[in-house]
Amino acid sequence: MEAFRAIVTRFPLRELDIRRCFNRDAQFRAICADYDEAVKALRRWQQAAKQGDREGSRKAADYERLVAELEAEALVHMNRP
Repeated sequence: MEAFRAIVTRFPLRELDIRRCFNRDAQFRAICADYDEAVKALRRWQQAAKQGDREGSRKAADYERLVAELEAEALVHMNRP
């Protein structure tokens, strides 16, 4: 259920939609799990970047893109009839 919390934190006003999708759609659950992992990795790399790690800065940018892509994919699933 941890994966569920990360996407709800990002879209709190869509919690009911998220719950519905999470309960009925295995692909959406996979997106949520991937999103949770990507957000955690993003935070780690952002911390490394703050400490002056060039690799951290590059990886943080990569994970920012991945997080945005997963958010968009989650929204597509939530907006399906």
